[in-house]
Amino acid sequence: MDSGDTVFQIEFSNSRQQTEISLSSLHHKTLEFLEHYAKPHLTGKNFAELVGEGSGEVRLARLLAATGFQNDAGGFFAELTRKLSRINGGENASVEVNSVEIPSLLCTALLELMMPGDKFISIKDVAQFENLTNVTVPGSERDMLQEVIDTYPVRLSMHALRQMRVSRAVGYQYAPFVQELDPVGQVNTWIGQFHEGLLEQMYKNRVIFLLNMSCPVYCRFCFRKHKDLRNQPNPTPEDVLRAVEYVRNTPTIKEIVITGGDPFLAKKNMMTAIDGLKEIPHVQTLRLATRCVSYYPHLFYDKDRFWLEYLKMKSIELGMKGKRIELATHFIHPDEVSIQALDIIGELVSNGIPVYVQTPFLKECNDRGPELVRLFSLLRGAGAELHYIYIPCSPIQGNSVYWAPISSGLNVAAHLRAHLSDRVIPRICTATPIGKIDWFSSGWAVEQDESDEHFIWIRTPYTPGFFKDFADNVDAQSVVRQNPEGTLDARFMAEIGDKSCFLGKRSKVSAGDQENHMDSLARFREEALQNQKIACSAVPVGSLRIARPHETRVELDTGGGEQELAYIRDDDRITDVLITSETDAIDRLHEAGLLIEEIRRMRHVNAVRLRSVKFNYDPGIYTGAVISRLARLNSLNADSPLRLEIETQFLHSKEIIADHGELASRLRRHGVTVYSNIPLLHGVNDTASEIQKTAYTLRSLGIEFHHLYVAGHPIQRFWSRTHPIDIPDVSDIASRVRMEGSGREIPRYIIMTELGEVDFGLTSRLFRRNGGLAAVLLPYDLEY
Repeated sequence: MDSGDTVFQIEFSNSRQQTEISLSSLHHKTLEFLEHYAKPHLTGKNFAELVGEGSGEVRLARLLAATGFQNDAGGFFAELTRKLSRINGGENASVEVNSVEIPSLLCTALLELMMPGDKFISIKDVAQFENLTNVTVPGSERDMLQEVIDTYPVRLSMHALRQMRVSRAVGYQYAPFVQELDPVGQVNTWIGQFHEGLLEQMYKNRVIFLLNMSCPVYCRFCFRKHKDLRNQPNPTPEDVLRAVEYVRNTPTIKEIVITGGDPFLAKKNMMTAIDGLKEIPHVQTLRLATRCVSYYPHLFYDKDRFWLEYLKMKSIELGMKGKRIELATHFIHPDEVSIQALDIIGELVSNGIPVYVQTPFLKECNDRGPELVRLFSLLRGAGAELHYIYIPCSPIQGNSVYWAPISSGLNVAAHLRAHLSDRVIPRICTATPIGKIDWFSSGWAVEQDESDEHFIWIRTPYTPGFFKDFADNVDAQSVVRQNPEGTLDARFMAEIGDKSCFLGKRSKVSAGDQENHMDSLARFREEALQNQKIACSAVPVGSLRIARPHETRVELDTGGGEQELAYIRDDDRITDVLITSETDAIDRLHEAGLLIEEIRRMRHVNAVRLRSVKFNYDPGIYTGAVISRLARLNSLNADSPLRLEIETQFLHSKEIIADHGELASRLRRHGVTVYSNIPLLHGVNDTASEIQKTAYTLRSLGIEFHHLYVAGHPIQRFWSRTHPIDIPDVSDIASRVRMEGSGREIPRYIIMTELGEVDFGLTSRLFRRNGGLAAVLLPYDLEY
């Protein structure tokens, strides 16, 4: 510290903890933040406009003037640190200086100076909790809160503690509360189909390795929150090798979810598992589950970035054997998204390691919609894939404050479909005691349980025979019953909310006609190649070179110019630009590249896609030079993200060859994702076995299966008039893909209309009209 530097003496208002901090350190930290991160998507539009463009010094000068401290940095930081010393994540979590709200990311950056450190801390008593969080627990609650701490372990990282100071939504997830003593709920939410040592199995094609039972931070809503689970002894490397041997002897297992607790806290076990599993021929994917990206990012930077470098090295080793690593993580609210988290995601994805996000649905935290739109948009720019929203939160004892009705989650699905890019919309899922279901495709609510109003019955896609190879007598459990169509219903603890969500039982459906029109496949290929511009514009746009199919997305022809770019520039709701050509976007890569460079200057756009049917039918056009150019156009970072993706189309599994997998792998190593849309065509690909095979093949080659179009795709419009899809077949297809495949194989089941896309069943309602079917589009209204 400079001997002439001003030093602020700080006392946190509630805890009375004291520290000191220099003006120069505050000044430097703020300059760094303003210069690199004062962007609308990180700080909000108002603050970004207030500080404007320029260097950190220029931006700070504008901030000082706006807050009434022109040329008085010392006065500004004295006031700001005074405000920061008082906050504790309660009602006064936001920080304002003379009516200027200071972004939470900047506040958190300054708290790194006021509350330094990267450790995580186990909390043993109420006084320790108060000191760390700057809260005061009322005397009437102290004994009860101590009982909570004794019953459900509490652990917090310094990173989480800093975020908790500026966000109620973060503290809501991690801070203990007296309502955890509510006995309503279950101790376990699954029936334990197969559990041996560290290995758990609920599905034929994948298993779970529990390498460690502790975490750097304990989420209060975790289904493993009970102390007896947290205190289980960790397995040894020898235990890990026994689990690896089980996988080696079970060729149906294709994926392993390595989790805990947090497996990254068990270094030897993690390395033993990865090195053992990579040598098993039938293993395709290792999914490493951690929440440290959100609440303890220091783990990835510690010890000279050991885990980041290790994962990149192992990704290369696995890739040489035709396998891959993926990182699974949780984010719940946008206030959790730190600069470090975005950088970690971007670095992993840029080095060929997909990162996918799962989001529990928490009452009074992320259950309205707008917060999820912001959360998912931030993560998408960094390169993350959005996988699941779990509705409701796990019905474990002590979690009742987090439970929201099923109908609330379904309503949010419609909000997301209206206001979020289609590439960022997660699957809406419930984890029943016997496995997951996707709402209104592979599962639905059947009826209220007659014996207990706290429970409902959910139709699942699983059959008694599904479990026979690895778990006996699942159908004999009290939480399941066989339904008339032959699948199992699961008894699940949840409130339905809206009674109209109960759809009742489905009778067994006949196989229907088995027409075969494979001879038409060549015609469909030619049709797809001849004109790849497929979007209808839901609103007038004043040009034939641009279409607006959605609030967040435009489709832009490679021949577009300033008029079309101005349309995008002037509407900050647009986050995605899909570049098309009548032939193929890769055939017009030079023109597409010029457009992308212009789009890069538009801060509200964080993703560009190139429509390329030739990825399927002529992959040779992706030369080394083309791939290098695509890599340069892709930008996955925290401050100015512009993600690049390739959209392609497959019509049948027999079109998919090894060359597609090699090409997808080469692109993935540069952080470029390839995803496929597929129109459902009667007599060509509309059987459950065909779509399941397609989903599996795409997954095995590293291509995302994005949309399965049930109706409305241009290729379908004329074909389906004489060869219509049988609506019950859609549920059969969804059930087969869910039951037989990985959750990462499951597409969104989509109806395309001139007014926008909707999810089959989830965000639409079908009804009969004039001898045919029509759809109510739940996300959209005339105001939209």
